[in-house]
Amino acid sequence: MQTKVNMKKIYIKLIWLLTGPVFYALFRLSFLWPEFTEKVYSRTIFTFFNQLLSTVTGILPFSLAEFLLYAFVLFLIVFIVIMIIKSIQAKKDWWFALLNRFLILLCVFSFVYALFVGMWAFNYARQPLGKTLGLNTSPATVDELYSTCESIIEKANALRESVPEDGDGIFSPEYTKQDVMKSVAENYNNAAKLSGADFLGGSYGQAKPALYSTGLSYANITGVYFPFTAEANVNADVPMLLFASAAIHEGAHQRGYAREDEANFLAFYVCSYSDDPSIEYSGTMLALIHSMNKLYDADRDLYYELRETYCDGINRDLENNARYWQKFESPVNEASQTVNNTFLKANLQKDGVKSYGRMTDLLIGLWRQDKI
Repeated sequence: MQTKVNMKKIYIKLIWLLTGPVFYALFRLSFLWPEFTEKVYSRTIFTFFNQLLSTVTGILPFSLAEFLLYAFVLFLIVFIVIMIIKSIQAKKDWWFALLNRFLILLCVFSFVYALFVGMWAFNYARQPLGKTLGLNTSPATVDELYSTCESIIEKANALRESVPEDGDGIFSPEYTKQDVMKSVAENYNNAAKLSGADFLGGSYGQAKPALYSTGLSYANITGVYFPFTAEANVNADVPMLLFASAAIHEGAHQRGYAREDEANFLAFYVCSYSDDPSIEYSGTMLALIHSMNKLYDADRDLYYELRETYCDGINRDLENNARYWQKFESPVNEASQTVNNTFLKANLQKDGVKSYGRMTDLLIGLWRQDKI
């Protein structure tokens, strides 16, 4: 009789186990109708609930996401230990006890994945940002890429002349990192107003510093968005050069822009509407790095030609930024890139980590409109 009761519980667990596959199927289907996903999910359902959730979690001065991640790791360790103990105690029925516990664990992962899709991943299937902004992102010539890079360099050089620097000649804005994290929503709302892209606005919780920022640096990560709490977490240890753009990048994820190339582009786009030249400079430098990397792949001679046009201040800032990241070069860095690449591909981003570089397609589209 006891075995029948247990079997009934197993059947119930199997139902929970189906939540993940069902949401995965819905996730795949959502890519067939990007306009529908954009309008119904990203602009309506997601926006409403994410603003509410991020406002609530934004009350906390620390990252709830980080504590939940640590708690989940602890849960897994304790659960596995208990699973082993229960299996030993079951003696002859050890296989049944093990199966029962293993099903519970699978149900947990399946349900967490279903939540991940429902609370966030559908955004991968939304309408491309280029189409939303009316940008021409068709394949570009090397000449167009060159001209885009040239325009970004001119902008970066001009901005560098107007931003403060420290005694070593390194970019040193008057704002603090805390100021930047508090101003993410303000910068998005300002960009929404000035650009006419109303969908960028809204009421969201502020970005937060990751407590274990050093660990993120070892993983070569400047920020992490956690969809279960709608928190944009930023590596608080990175140099100021790209800190503002990193915070605004995570803010893009908070607003439902899941694709890395689009979040990078929005970091530049939103920063460009800031009334603070230091924030605008940070976003422009992000665009400069990505576009020039693309030019390097396309034509190294043209890359080096333009590289010579960087002003001295930009060169000092880039060297300082490079020195910081060199301290964290390790196998952990490579492993992190592999994990990130796998994660992106699992969410149907075929280019994996290379999708970060596709920001340049959007930049060229903006250049074609004479907006860079």
